[in-house]
Amino acid sequence: MKTSEIRKRFADFFISYKHEKISSSSLVPEDDPTLLFANAGMNQFKDIFTGKSNPKNRRATTIQKVVRAGGKHNDLENVGFTARHHTFFEMLGNFSFGDYFKSEAIDFAWKFLTQELKIPKEKLYITVHDSDDEARDIWHKEQGVPLERIFKKGDKDNFWEMGEYGPCGPCSEIFYDHGEAHSDKSLNPSKINDILDDELRYVEIWNLVFMQYEKSPEGTNPLPKPSIDTGAGLERIAALMQGVYWNYDTDAFIPIIKKLEDLSGEKYEGEKCGNFRVIADHIRSATMLITDGVIPSNEGRGYVLRRIIRRAVRHIRELGIKERALHKLVPVVFEILGEEYPQNKANQSLAEKYLEQEEAKFLETLETGMKFLGEAIKKEVQGTVFSGKAAFKLYDTYGFPKDLTEVILQERNLTLNEEEFNASMNEQRERSKKSWKGAALDDSHKKMFFEIKEANGPTHFTGYTETESTGKLLVADKVGDNFFVVFDQTPFYGESGGQVGDRGFINGGAQIVVNDTQKPVENLHVLFVDSIDGLKVGETYTQVVDKHIRELTKRNHSATHLLQSALIEVLGDHVKQAGSNVSEDKLRFDFTHDKALSKDELAKVETIVNRFVNESHLVDPKVMSKEQALNSGAIAMFGEKYGDEVRVVKMGSASTEFCGGTHVGNTNEIQLFKVIMETSLSSGVRRIEALTSNGAIDYLFQRDAQLAEVEAVVNTKGDKVVENLKQLQKNNKALSKEVKVLEDKIQTSQSKSLFDSSEKIGDIDFVFAEGPENSNLRSISDNFVGQYEKGILVLYAKLKGKLGVLVRRTKGIDNLSCGEILKETLSQVGGRGGGKPDLAQGSAEDYSKGKELKDIAINVIKGKL
Repeated sequence: MKTSEIRKRFADFFISYKHEKISSSSLVPEDDPTLLFANAGMNQFKDIFTGKSNPKNRRATTIQKVVRAGGKHNDLENVGFTARHHTFFEMLGNFSFGDYFKSEAIDFAWKFLTQELKIPKEKLYITVHDSDDEARDIWHKEQGVPLERIFKKGDKDNFWEMGEYGPCGPCSEIFYDHGEAHSDKSLNPSKINDILDDELRYVEIWNLVFMQYEKSPEGTNPLPKPSIDTGAGLERIAALMQGVYWNYDTDAFIPIIKKLEDLSGEKYEGEKCGNFRVIADHIRSATMLITDGVIPSNEGRGYVLRRIIRRAVRHIRELGIKERALHKLVPVVFEILGEEYPQNKANQSLAEKYLEQEEAKFLETLETGMKFLGEAIKKEVQGTVFSGKAAFKLYDTYGFPKDLTEVILQERNLTLNEEEFNASMNEQRERSKKSWKGAALDDSHKKMFFEIKEANGPTHFTGYTETESTGKLLVADKVGDNFFVVFDQTPFYGESGGQVGDRGFINGGAQIVVNDTQKPVENLHVLFVDSIDGLKVGETYTQVVDKHIRELTKRNHSATHLLQSALIEVLGDHVKQAGSNVSEDKLRFDFTHDKALSKDELAKVETIVNRFVNESHLVDPKVMSKEQALNSGAIAMFGEKYGDEVRVVKMGSASTEFCGGTHVGNTNEIQLFKVIMETSLSSGVRRIEALTSNGAIDYLFQRDAQLAEVEAVVNTKGDKVVENLKQLQKNNKALSKEVKVLEDKIQTSQSKSLFDSSEKIGDIDFVFAEGPENSNLRSISDNFVGQYEKGILVLYAKLKGKLGVLVRRTKGIDNLSCGEILKETLSQVGGRGGGKPDLAQGSAEDYSKGKELKDIAINVIKGKL
């Protein structure tokens, strides 16, 4: 049975029992600072389990994409060495939110495995938490599982936690017996309770979590309603349904492995199997992470992704593949996963581009790392042990895999200081953890707004068609230092999708100013106001959006859609929106691209957007199913999760995007588009800031006025202004050079007398002198060389507030090095420097130490004679 059929059968089975199929959430958890990546199917339902939100349906089923390569659940180091560990895998899940509990959950799982998939009952074993006699009785008395196939386990095995904090509870696991051929012969087969989790013969395929508690920094407390969270590993079930032992031998991986065989000329057999398996696993996780919005970088999620990619590249090289190959595997990944995850497949070109780029970078890094390792081995070995700190620097700075370092050390009969390496790794993990912990809404506030929505229902938004409407006041309260109100309906747009919240006022006796509008929870528009005095809950009030601000904001928002289309046309379809901010003043658009745009590229983008504006495309928003939207070619926001119904904004042939924001009726309302800045936001992400309509026109008028001033200064008009400015700049540089030369000559001439007096150190003339402030010490010292046949000079001066020092010798001295003299002299006043044997320069922070240098230098020189 293929993995695609298992997915379908699982979803259909639970739908038949009134479960609603919910799309997989992104691998990047939304509003959850406790998780690096989505590590379980229940992540997206965390607020439902904890009572901060109520579900539309009390039963749900999902096919969830999961990555376990960091944080509490981290399987990265095991990948390639076991039959079932993966960084990316698919979790089949069914959920009850205060509806059914243990008995029904156990019944569903047993029916699906033994009736739907027809797995022999005698091949299945059960574990329960050692305190959970209730679950044990259900398995035995209701499902007929013999007691000798039900085993009790402690917290380590049978108490599930999503992370450091969050929902948790005892669990019951279902194991499949792969047969005696796969048993660990060193273990006593009669003690099956000890070997159920050995991951060899008996393999866990399903975990039923009885959600009963929530862990928080304050402690562990019962959940409002006991719930069910189950997870079945698709790849593990596929292995037993396809009659293979290794997950990698299923159709979830074999197409990738066959492509690797074609690229390498190697066969998937023998010692090479591990290389194939690591690559097949890592290309799936890297592809899905990139297409969910994670960009390779040196911190947080991007750091973990880069580590996965580089580990894959290492194994590609071991297969003898010299060309860049990772990006060539991406189409095969989507042959396997594209049907279930169409939003990821839509970003395929992005994954191909970044994987090719990362592989190229790492190949350069490997060369640099090998050089560093060679040098470090000479310096960082004590006995036969290589420094763990040096190995970690290789890993962290150069991306040099630890296992590669260990292989090279073994070839030289050296070992790695694991303790030092692990200590450095733990420090990095803490830094990484801090970088990805987001600023989620305070839980107490979030829960309050959920409760408001649950008590009053979602806000009906009327602002797509009007900027003034009446609404019944439902809530008037205060959160922190801010007053807020909630109406049953409102024309005020709550900040989301990059568009800022509306401002305006409420007419109710005295006029109340609306300073901002937010959506702290989905479909709840909260108006933050300067006062709630005089407002009465239950009364109807007129709400008026500042129309001028709204109109300007709409123009900027619509322009971001046109900008994305133009960027794709100029740069390629790897361009994806990675964030935006749209206000009345300007627009900011973040997008995936690996380098700065050239002047020509920016000019083309600007021209295309203005062409779209002038073509007067009708802007047509429609609500449709997500599937219809994707089939229509609508562009989804990078890494965003959407519901079953979405709003799609189509602008003629220029743009079609998922979007819930407000827009112009026709692109000609934008009037004019002008880019004012293009910069780097982070590794692989660029940012464009631009203006439209009034803002763009004012900007151009200001530039025109500035140009008129420049024309007046250079006494030139039109095209020759730039030419004249370049000539003036060239002349200025030439004059500056001449002035510098003249100043140096004057200083040199005036400084001859500095070297008139000397004292003897043996047969050497030693001169110690102070030069003019901010002078060219090297030019001045030329006079010294002309005055003495066998002499050493120590010259100092105040250079930009610091102590500058020069040491110089004449040709008659070969046994003294100026570099060594300078280094030893400056080290005693907190400075440093270096140079050649005949001339060296350096500096120190404290200029007042200059006078101390004479005695120090004399002693240094005497010590070397």
